[in-house]
Amino acid sequence: MEYMQQKLANGVSLHLLPMDNYKTTFVGVFLYWPLDNEVAPTALAPHVLQRGTATFPTARELRARLAELYGTQFGIGVIKRGENLILQLKIQLVNDQYLPGQTSLLEEALDILREVLLHPHTEQGKFALRYVDGEKRNIQSRIKSLLNDKGRFAFHRCLQHLCPERGYSQYKYGKLAQVEAVTGDSLWQQYQRLLAQAAADIYVCGRYDHNRVIDAIRQRFQWPRTPGTEPVKVKPLDKKEHQVVRERMDINQGKLVLALSGDITQNSDQYPALILYNGILGGYPHAKLFQDVREKRGLAYYIGSSLDSIMGLQFISAGIDASSFEEAVAAVTGQIEAMRRGRITEQELEWTRSSLKTGLLQMYDDLGEQVALAVDGRITGRRWSIPSLLKALDDLSIADAAAVARKMHLQTTYFLSSGGE
Repeated sequence: MEYMQQKLANGVSLHLLPMDNYKTTFVGVFLYWPLDNEVAPTALAPHVLQRGTATFPTARELRARLAELYGTQFGIGVIKRGENLILQLKIQLVNDQYLPGQTSLLEEALDILREVLLHPHTEQGKFALRYVDGEKRNIQSRIKSLLNDKGRFAFHRCLQHLCPERGYSQYKYGKLAQVEAVTGDSLWQQYQRLLAQAAADIYVCGRYDHNRVIDAIRQRFQWPRTPGTEPVKVKPLDKKEHQVVRERMDINQGKLVLALSGDITQNSDQYPALILYNGILGGYPHAKLFQDVREKRGLAYYIGSSLDSIMGLQFISAGIDASSFEEAVAAVTGQIEAMRRGRITEQELEWTRSSLKTGLLQMYDDLGEQVALAVDGRITGRRWSIPSLLKALDDLSIADAAAVARKMHLQTTYFLSSGGE
């Protein structure tokens, strides 16, 4: 049976990805909220939800119940995809047919998922204040940890300079002051808005009985909401003149981040060529940036490239000495230019092709990764399957990677170095 999508009566999209080579079933509820200047209440909500429900008012009781269900795994959190902040509630459970006797594990696990989402533990008609305060401290610690990890901090600062006016520049947990300003009342109000107004998907992936899972979800997830809302679609970044930004902090190793933009996203026919291009340039130890800038020239402690293929962006990150800034940037841009001119060896092409295919095949072992790929498709409007990507990679050439390189434009060069330099 192939991928299927249908709407529940309240407008929630149900996505079914049957994969009978598994013994488990993954079920995830995803709520999409636009990234804006008030990220913190949205990011905080799911963390408070996991603290307890009406039936299991503490996290300990909730974990104990999950342990009774043959070790059913439960997870919750937020991710940033495009200009959406996505709230995730996920469970993964063993298919009933592999359990002794007559069981209803699917329905019992879905009961817990429903209760966490729709029936949280409340006191005086809103979230328990001690849970709100506890999760505020946890979120603030995560924001502070960004400052302690200078590589992640530099990446975030690069985003802020790249597109300061866009929601995409926001950190997924918001700012310390925003978190501090959240109250029990304001968080409860945002939770109600999320349930009523957020675009909502439910994904089921793995081995399951088709009719049974549809009936079970229809019975449990018909909460009142406004149908018709969709995830925020991607708008390309405005092309601007290349900017160089240098900032200082008390650090030992300089952090360099280059942001490149293009018009190729997951919605493009050239998406497979985009990931091939990134892999050849900086995705692996055999890639050009690692072999030339680090190994041959000794200009970087580490270096590599990554993609945000929803936004059509590529990021090159490196740890360098401040005194090597000009030389390192020249070496990096030299390798980008080599890609544009098609100076790619057959060995680089084949090693990268093989590495990408290995990574895709490993995704078959992780139901959550396959659902994540489908969620990206919801945002971009095009769902790539693993088999379709594998086939597309087989047909790509050096010319295809070079064509992508010519469409990528350097937008921002950000460098964080010590104040003494």
